[in-house]
Amino acid sequence: MDQEIDMHNPSLPLPQDDALVVLAVCPRGQILEDVRAQVASWPVAACVRWTADPIDALRIALLHPPVLVVVDARLDRAGGRALVSQLARWRADLEVFAFDDPPAEGLRAQPSLWHWSELPRVLRWWARRHLLQLPRAPLFDSRPPADFDSLARAA
Repeated sequence: MDQEIDMHNPSLPLPQDDALVVLAVCPRGQILEDVRAQVASWPVAACVRWTADPIDALRIALLHPPVLVVVDARLDRAGGRALVSQLARWRADLEVFAFDDPPAEGLRAQPSLWHWSELPRVLRWWARRHLLQLPRAPLFDSRPPADFDSLARAA
């Protein structure tokens, strides 16, 4: 289940209590649609909260903690790079992924940024890591196999 929660429009419904919340801090448009499409494919109830304002993003992250934040690095740079560092400082348990366009010819990329083209792969990886953790079978079963007696006699 996916629904967009526009933080600038309080008339939209709030997410279900048990739904995972992903906070998208980006301009409205294709980026937001890509985040929503990836979250909609998750095997659990989830919704996307959206804001283009880094100050709103900090407020949302503190009042209604998301499980994941996707940040447009251009907005973070416009705010003096405060958003990603503040989120990391205030909510150490929160995973924040900052995305940017690939660098122009001759410019060096920021080492900690993902490129927008990697968004689907990164969100699939995150979902597998956090949402699809199946209980693992023990390495060694404490019970002997059913035919243990016959194996012991043969030896």
